[in-house]
Amino acid sequence: MKECNICHKPEVFIIVNTVDREGNVQELALCKDCAQKKGISEIKKIKLTPAEIIMKLQMTSDANDQKITCNFCNITWANFRTTGRLGCEHCYESFKNQLDSLIKEIHGATLHRGKTVTSGRKTTYDRFVIKKLTKQMRQAIQNEDYEKAAVIRDQITKIKKGIV
Repeated sequence: MKECNICHKPEVFIIVNTVDREGNVQELALCKDCAQKKGISEIKKIKLTPAEIIMKLQMTSDANDQKITCNFCNITWANFRTTGRLGCEHCYESFKNQLDSLIKEIHGATLHRGKTVTSGRKTTYDRFVIKKLTKQMRQAIQNEDYEKAAVIRDQITKIKKGIV
């Protein structure tokens, strides 16, 4: 039987797993009092499970479902309702209104207001930008636009050194 890591009560309310920068996972078992002191509240119960949402979607169809279409991949809202899968990243914009109400039903809100990880956020963003710039640099090299490739290379160097 686990006990609270802070006050050593035999009752555990919640177990929090944290991951440090090296990827090491640490488990912290807390009783209700210690969890409240750390600002951890009870996890709200999700109204419906994703499987229940998909089942509900499949059962309630509308004549307009075939008319709502993604302009990029041509998947219809009716297709999504039957498969539960979107066709491409543009579907999120095409089905925005429908997805917003679906997400609100699953999570109770369409905006995340919880805690976020702040460490590593810039690093993740930098990796994303470097990957995008590297792709642009390769394209510039293929097009023999070496001046543009050099500018992009310098941008990548600045990001890697933390100048930008």
